[in-house]
Amino acid sequence: MGTKKLSAIGEALMGASASVFANAVVHPLDVIAARRQVAAEPSKGQSLFAGLGASLVQSAASSFFYFWIHQAIRRLYNPGTAVELLLGALAGAISRAFTTPISVIATRQQTCANEKSSITLFFEIIRNEGVSKLWSGFPASLVLTVNPALTYGLFERVQGIVLLGRQNTGSTSMSPAESFLVGAITKAIATVVTYPYIMAKVRMQYRSPSMDAAEKGLSDEEKKKREALRYKSATDVLVKRIGAQLLKAVLCQGILFTTKDAFTDLFLNVIG
Repeated sequence: MGTKKLSAIGEALMGASASVFANAVVHPLDVIAARRQVAAEPSKGQSLFAGLGASLVQSAASSFFYFWIHQAIRRLYNPGTAVELLLGALAGAISRAFTTPISVIATRQQTCANEKSSITLFFEIIRNEGVSKLWSGFPASLVLTVNPALTYGLFERVQGIVLLGRQNTGSTSMSPAESFLVGAITKAIATVVTYPYIMAKVRMQYRSPSMDAAEKGLSDEEKKKREALRYKSATDVLVKRIGAQLLKAVLCQGILFTTKDAFTDLFLNVIG
């Protein structure tokens, strides 16, 4: 595959660029999925591109860190599947430690009726809820590092098998259609496995004006009890709401793998 000629930084840049493109294309589906997960009804005129800026920044940063760390470690030696999945999860955990605050802001923008800028939300969260709230959903995010690790790990293995069967043809990469199909299938598997945690993360990061009004004057203990009841109710709608998330994830990953290969080939051709 052509991407093997790139340095770890090169892989990271191509991965981040492809991630931004893919997430921009499927962002409306991302907004719909997030609103369904928290049962938020969109207000009249509320855009399906709410939170696009923060979401793309989060995607770019997360993908860059992931590809850079993963590729840098992977090039030190050729790990087996289990070790590669572990390395992928480690890379994902490090990237999420830095990008969770951006994810929180993007989720608020996607699910709340009052559209606010990222900077406004950032300081509002710190002022009203405390700095720690910027890392809401981080425990669930750590579990979710299995998702990209599983996706990329399976993709690399399937790709290796496909290219091994073409040794005599001199082919070094899969076709765009093959990259899309394999990426979509591997992402579907990873999403089904980790969906309960995807939903939990969004619910932990969500905050609505009605929740603020309902909890006004309550003690911290009472607020925690109400929060626990909200998360418990998530299991009742788990299966019903997986559709939008699965469609978004499958399309996004298929587009990401396809465009990453295309961006890489274009870059390598430009530099000769």
